[in-house]
Amino acid sequence: MSIAEVVGVGMHPFGKFPEKSVTQLARDAIRAAIEDSGIDPRSIGIVYVANCYLGFFTGQSDSVAPIIVGRSGLSGMPMIHVEGGGAAGSIAFHQAVLAVESDQYDVAIAVGVEKLYVPDNPGISISAIATSGEKSIATEMGLTWIGDLTMSARKLMSEYGWTQRDFAIIAEKNRFHAFENSDAELRSLISVDDVISSRVVAYPLTRPMCAGAAVDGASAVVISKAGYEVSRKINPQVRSMGFVGGRYISNRAVDDRPGMLSQDEAGRAFKIAYERASLGPQDLDLAQVHDAIAPEELLSYQMLGLCEPGGEADLLRSGATRIGGRIPVNTDGGLLGRGHPIAASGVAQIVESVRQLRGEAGKRQIYKDDDELPRVAAIQNAGAQGGPSGSTAVSAAIILTT
Repeated sequence: MSIAEVVGVGMHPFGKFPEKSVTQLARDAIRAAIEDSGIDPRSIGIVYVANCYLGFFTGQSDSVAPIIVGRSGLSGMPMIHVEGGGAAGSIAFHQAVLAVESDQYDVAIAVGVEKLYVPDNPGISISAIATSGEKSIATEMGLTWIGDLTMSARKLMSEYGWTQRDFAIIAEKNRFHAFENSDAELRSLISVDDVISSRVVAYPLTRPMCAGAAVDGASAVVISKAGYEVSRKINPQVRSMGFVGGRYISNRAVDDRPGMLSQDEAGRAFKIAYERASLGPQDLDLAQVHDAIAPEELLSYQMLGLCEPGGEADLLRSGATRIGGRIPVNTDGGLLGRGHPIAASGVAQIVESVRQLRGEAGKRQIYKDDDELPRVAAIQNAGAQGGPSGSTAVSAAIILTT
């Protein structure tokens, strides 16, 4: 079995681009990733395209991958469309890595793209995203993603002593990180006090504590076998992946999960990833995590093993998860700052991790002691929901190393 490396990364900035089509967004990201890798495009063996909502907006539910890949100027290889809500990009990456590691392909591409912004109709993007949950729960009963997550956050505030100010600190931190990211949706600084005084979405969450729904963007990565001829000297290795799904647990059994959709299975996924990588949380130099709302990031500290249960707020308040701290989290701004065009987010997490490991993150570049580049990056992502478990369909843990 071959070892997979990420040899090229590219993005179309995240934001509102009413003048651009979904194919234009994807084309820019794919071409940037190919150029970054230095490979001959004819060597690409397979492409996985993550997109969740093109059918919702246009009726084009099938043939998504060949349309997007073909309009990028590529042809001749299998083109596969994947879905999975917020985890769709991670699923595309997972499949591309397995395609290379199986020795069936030398080079694969994973791309995530979404076009969710509709001028003068902000509510339609929320309706689209609701389809990533089971309709009878997410739509007909009115239990939206934000409603579910808010109830979980309030429960955990009581359990772990979290405060609204902690959530504001995360929002302020991630916006600070996004400020120096030219690909980010939100590049304006905001104070903790301004976060708290902003419009309430669902207490304790204010608007800056929640990722926007109406966001366009695309991201892409090129993956090859280790040793394949590319232009870069630093090509991070996919050290391990742990992918799991939500479990059904009877009400007659003890459920040891914390009770937040995107994080419930993250601990189990990272247990697999750490074992496969022969690494542990103490080895991580940075992490990108799913923070559609600020409390998700706070809980991720526990689920990745960065602190003991109940120690999340102390870790945050110490500054450890800021750039310059012991374990910076969401160095590109995360979903709260970089933006969350759903299927593109998981691939964007890979892009940022690779840039950090290469030393190409500019003013937001992190360093270890003695100005050494980071060597181990972790990515946590999750998405889609439904079925008997009522839990997240895919929970992803990915570890990259140099």
